[in-house]
Amino acid sequence: MMVLIYVTTSNEEEAIKIGDLVVKERLAACSNVISNMKSTYWWEGNLENDNEAILILKTLEKNVENIFDLVSSVHSYDNPCILALPVLNVAEKYLEWIKDEID
Repeated sequence: MMVLIYVTTSNEEEAIKIGDLVVKERLAACSNVISNMKSTYWWEGNLENDNEAILILKTLEKNVENIFDLVSSVHSYDNPCILALPVLNVAEKYLEWIKDEID
């Protein structure tokens, strides 16, 4: 099953660094970075407003645990947002490309 991994990062540079690492390790076939996301959240009793970047990793379910471990080990946050989202449907040709890149 194809999975998207959604990660928030402190900035575009961190998202690119983590994405490059995961793709180089062949744990994901592709990474996408969306910059300048505005985030509002509670942290240690304070309401925070920050600029962050989104990292999206395209992978297979079998790699999720390894990606979580790797991202957690290099991420700048104490408690990073790392979510695995199942893909309900995907173009067969695109799925084959993902499998070819990470299998």
